[in-house]
Amino acid sequence: MTENMSMEYFERSKEYFLNDVLPKIKGVFLGFNTNIDALVYLDIEHEFLKSLFKECSKTESKLPEAIRSLNDLRSGLLESISNGKALELIIENEDVQRFIMNNVKAPEYRVGGPPGIVGNILARMGLDIIVHVPSRSKRQVEVLEKEIKIIENGKILPIRAREQDKDLIHWIFEYNKGFSIKYCGKTITAPRENRFIASFDDLNTRLYIEKEYIENINIIGENISHAIISGHHLLTSKVDYKKAIERSNDFINGLKDLGVKIHIEAAYTQDKVIRDIIVKEVFCHANSIGLNEVELALFISTLDKELSRALTTEISFETLVDALELMMEKTGTDRIQFHTYGLYVEVVRRGGLYEKPCKKCLAASSYFATIKALYGDIKDIKTPSLTHSRVKVYTRYKDLIKKLSGFSTGELIFEAIPTIIVEDPKSTVGLGDTISAIGFLCRG
Repeated sequence: MTENMSMEYFERSKEYFLNDVLPKIKGVFLGFNTNIDALVYLDIEHEFLKSLFKECSKTESKLPEAIRSLNDLRSGLLESISNGKALELIIENEDVQRFIMNNVKAPEYRVGGPPGIVGNILARMGLDIIVHVPSRSKRQVEVLEKEIKIIENGKILPIRAREQDKDLIHWIFEYNKGFSIKYCGKTITAPRENRFIASFDDLNTRLYIEKEYIENINIIGENISHAIISGHHLLTSKVDYKKAIERSNDFINGLKDLGVKIHIEAAYTQDKVIRDIIVKEVFCHANSIGLNEVELALFISTLDKELSRALTTEISFETLVDALELMMEKTGTDRIQFHTYGLYVEVVRRGGLYEKPCKKCLAASSYFATIKALYGDIKDIKTPSLTHSRVKVYTRYKDLIKKLSGFSTGELIFEAIPTIIVEDPKSTVGLGDTISAIGFLCRG
């Protein structure tokens, strides 16, 4: 419970993960949507904002399904900032991509996508890591750790660039709490720090899986114990999504047949058709699922619209339990890890793969997420301390945590912890991916 969650407890949970859990992990596969992230810090991109908002053009009250114009870019950015919520939309117009390239002055290129972000962190921890990298351009390989392996010519090999491959860039517009934009006579102010993502990526938006990986699944399965899968959210109903999901499910089930534990990381999925299919036809293949409050409400909307609306209004004991119970029922998964600002929850199926929740694993997730938020990345694995003026344990959910900790519906068992939060984080990109990955791997 809140009063027992000292910084020392989080530090000990980190040591448990590094010393007791990691040595037992054979290897980890991560796929499918590796890309390049171009971080754009809005507080210093005055010329870009000036160009984007120089004319007052009425933005849509409804969030666009994709970015097909500068007005769609404005709408998505303003929607994210006004609510302080992470959003991601796909750029479908090359003119928009060119506008961003020409007007953003100081992008910071990093590895992107859960496979790349988490793959780098885990490789630094000394784990054997195989990553699916759909486009191995020079810039892409430069932002990946050299210890990362790929599948090439039927073998597991160190990653290397392919000259003909192009950059897949996801523009990540970061803003801090209190950041403001004046537009059409109104001032839009961010209630908390977060980011808006605009993705220009023609491979990952088709959930592309390289043939080499499919043909050599036995080699992959023999060298790993865990797999972390993401990328379904980038699909749209305009592509052959049925074939893409069928290939993905075949790959996942091929790994499961070889004894590999599977975690699927959810993400903001704008397309309603794809969202419905992910709930009904993708999550059911996972041993573990990770999602945040926005993603949970979105996926629940395909099952219970009233419950989804309640979740977006307030995270209460009743709505959270009902939503997670419904997700467990409809997906058949053994475990869900839910994260929101200041609160992590785990629910597991009694008698399933995990048997009971693990509070230490939630705390380990919080430790590594804190380090990533504080420094922007996790490079020094063993020594970072939580002793910092911008770091504190969040107390808002104290009463909710008391109710959730050890709560059982009969078949399901819950655990919850308050988490550490970072005031004025250096970056919020990849925090959810890091949280879910550490929590999943910590379960062994």
